[in-house]
Amino acid sequence: MSNRALGIGIVLAILECLIAPYNDFVIRNTFLAGGHFPLAPFFVLTVLALVVNSILRFLHPKLALSSQELIVIWCIMIAVAGIPSSGMMRDALSAFAAYNYFATPENEWRSLFFQHIPEWRVVRDEGAIVSFYEGLSVGERIPWGAWLKPLSVWALYVLTAYFVMICLAVLLRKQWVEYEKCTFPLVQLPVELSVHRSGVVNAFFKSRKMWVGFAIPAFIHTLNGLHAYFPTLPHIPIRIWLDPFLVGRPLNALRPFQIVVLMSMVGFSYLLTLEVAFSLWFFFLFFKLQCLIGGMLGFLITKGPGVKWTAYSFSAAQEAGACLTLGGFALFKARRHIKQLFLSGFGRGVPRSDVQNEPMPAGLTVPGLIAGLLLLVYLSVLMGMSLGFAVIFVIFSVGVFVALTWQIINGGIPFINPSFSPQSFFLTTLGTARMTPSTTTWLFMQPTGLTSHLREFMMPNVMNGLKAADTVKANRRKLLMAMGLAMVLGLLVSYYAVLKVSYQHGALYVHTGGSGGARWLSAILTSPPMGTDWTNTGWTLFGSAFTIGLMWMRKVFVWWPIHPIGYTMLSSWASFKLWFSIMLGYFLKYGVVKYGGLRAYREARPLFLGLILGEMTCAGLWSIVGMITGVQTGYRILLD
Repeated sequence: MSNRALGIGIVLAILECLIAPYNDFVIRNTFLAGGHFPLAPFFVLTVLALVVNSILRFLHPKLALSSQELIVIWCIMIAVAGIPSSGMMRDALSAFAAYNYFATPENEWRSLFFQHIPEWRVVRDEGAIVSFYEGLSVGERIPWGAWLKPLSVWALYVLTAYFVMICLAVLLRKQWVEYEKCTFPLVQLPVELSVHRSGVVNAFFKSRKMWVGFAIPAFIHTLNGLHAYFPTLPHIPIRIWLDPFLVGRPLNALRPFQIVVLMSMVGFSYLLTLEVAFSLWFFFLFFKLQCLIGGMLGFLITKGPGVKWTAYSFSAAQEAGACLTLGGFALFKARRHIKQLFLSGFGRGVPRSDVQNEPMPAGLTVPGLIAGLLLLVYLSVLMGMSLGFAVIFVIFSVGVFVALTWQIINGGIPFINPSFSPQSFFLTTLGTARMTPSTTTWLFMQPTGLTSHLREFMMPNVMNGLKAADTVKANRRKLLMAMGLAMVLGLLVSYYAVLKVSYQHGALYVHTGGSGGARWLSAILTSPPMGTDWTNTGWTLFGSAFTIGLMWMRKVFVWWPIHPIGYTMLSSWASFKLWFSIMLGYFLKYGVVKYGGLRAYREARPLFLGLILGEMTCAGLWSIVGMITGVQTGYRILLD
């Protein structure tokens, strides 16, 4: 790894963490650091590959950045992408202050759960809390000291969780990359942009088909962007609500229902296998069919605490069962390689070359993973959880991390967020009667970036980075160390940037200061203790059994067309927003392959890559326009 690539990558990652909170929360542009194909790193990679490298090659070929250097820069930037945005900081800080700001004599929070909050766990300075939510008064300064203790403890928890994810990625890399040969759709375009063979301009940018694909989203978003700033101009609708047509029983059970056309997602779905793409949109419609049948039969479809977005308790329970089953199955399939790593990590057996060539030495991966898991349990107990519940909570988290990472590297979903959460899962299976008030307090008041708001958690970015490194033959170990360094620096810089934005503009007005889970906590603690919700626990078991059945059918019948990945995303936010774009990409690919074969698929591939490049480039350019003009919610292309 060159020092030039490392330096450029770290500097750009720091700038990303400084700029993203202002862009994402104040201007409310397309998120620079959103999702698992974040805009800022890809836009920077495009500029470096198309503009900067072309100029450097024209001046002197040896000055240009190599394919390895470009991928290293991209990997370092995606390593921090989720930290300053929804993946961590969007909801993190409110968990340290909401308990006090929203407490009133009427809701009786002080007597209800204040005694379960450790003194060092939250911000205690009431003036600092009020200024955080409402903005600084004239002449007032940001009270950095009030946040030092709680954020230091939380930083230890976050970095430990990131280290555990890195260890899990190393454990599963060989299984997913070399044995199962997962498709890694989100890595393919960055690699195409980076690999250069001859000439001043990369061959990828010389493809006419690519520019045809590029022109389609460029035309749509240029017209729609101008309409956002000048409403008298026409526009092309790409978000259509079907709710006005779903009136009366039983059709109202299908609400909310939306069609969203994202050209980038059409392009990504073309890179998927047909069975994966089919399953992703099929199971969302299967969820809507369940809602319709429930409405026709008169069932009361409810949404309990911790169930997110547009899902319901029965669908979130199915997702939880499916994801945990899939996570356990993924670990089971990799058991031989994991066993060899464990033996090598503790100095037993003969170290093999495939173990020695892993991104992290086995002597660090295995003991590090165990130590990281134990530290997460200890910190959870320190913050209020009972020991037994903390162990279950950490195991649950690991299963979810593995399952969602598998979804992303196979499904090519750039925006993912399950509809279940630890809160919904444990309230369903255990009930409040089996959880102490202190445990419940920590469960609901912890920042959501590592639990229920997983649209940018770290493990998929690490796995995508390792795959990209293999593709361009970059040094895995050096890359992993660079990504780890970026995570540490990115967390510190993001603390500074988000606190500054919140205090300058008021967290209430920039969407970084919600109730921090305290409202749900209050509702739970004031309700009578409840046992296991057997109805939704049954749905969880059904989801697990159904997933096992789908995997068995794929193993026994070669012709079986339904992949279990779609069921694990049954009613997730990503499925709700992306189902139509995935279906559109599926039918386009199906037609190309059916009538043109493999040759036609390869010839059409640049066109679909151009769809991705065009939409992401437009998103980057309109974000720059928004930051220059300062117009809030000017034009947002990708999902928020």
